[in-house]
Amino acid sequence: MSGYGAAVGTQQRGPWPVAYVVVVGVLAAGGALLNLLLCYVAIFATDDCGIHRPDPLRCTGGGLLLMWGLPWAGLVWAVGTALAVAARRRGLWPWCGLPLGALVYAGGLALAWRVVVA
Repeated sequence: MSGYGAAVGTQQRGPWPVAYVVVVGVLAAGGALLNLLLCYVAIFATDDCGIHRPDPLRCTGGGLLLMWGLPWAGLVWAVGTALAVAARRRGLWPWCGLPLGALVYAGGLALAWRVVVA
């Protein structure tokens, strides 16, 4: 009997890779800057709202909340996705969480942009 201290067939998970967490943080900061820029653009999306063009999606309070909230929700979901994949695959190859998080973030931006140009 060997003294490995672990059951046969189990795999010991390694610690969180610091570089991965730093990269996720830097990408999240870049996403926050991009979200601020999109919020600035969304302010001007309501310039042509009025009696002659009553857009029910963009020209209401709910539409404004969608334009401003979807990018931030997408960013939160993207960071959560990237960290969840890393937590699940810790010790293996956690870097596959970055492209998945980027796709989630791009989905939030695409939905927000769709509301802006509607």
